[in-house]
Amino acid sequence: MVKKIRSKQAVSEVIGIVLLLGITISLFALLNFSVFHFSFNPSVPSVNLIGTIDKANNIVNIEHNGGESLEENTEIIITIGNTSYQKSVSWLLNDTTADEWNFTKTNSDNKWNFGETVRFHSSELIANKYIRVTVMDPSTNALVLSVALQQR
Repeated sequence: MVKKIRSKQAVSEVIGIVLLLGITISLFALLNFSVFHFSFNPSVPSVNLIGTIDKANNIVNIEHNGGESLEENTEIIITIGNTSYQKSVSWLLNDTTADEWNFTKTNSDNKWNFGETVRFHSSELIANKYIRVTVMDPSTNALVLSVALQQR
């Protein structure tokens, strides 16, 4: 009678390959699940805004010159010297009173669209003052425009 001799290996080669394959597949599935179920933040609107200054009339203009329409919760901040003025697009769209802010709209979809302009008429002389324009999109908490139009 032939006596069986036990091997000193803990796991056979076939079982070892099956275990490594199972570990690899489960790690790949876990990685796949975590990547495809990760919630991404909305992207910043791609828009082309152009800021200009009319020094003769003390007016700061911001014109939408292409790209995506900006939502009504978009904030516009104009800094002249040490004073900042802030309004939202929804306020500008719905405001009918004549004050220093003016919004030229081309349609009534409650968005800031191509060709529409925000005008800010300053009550002070802006010829030799620092002027900065900032447009912020609150849904992405990102700056769409941040530019110094005049240093001094």
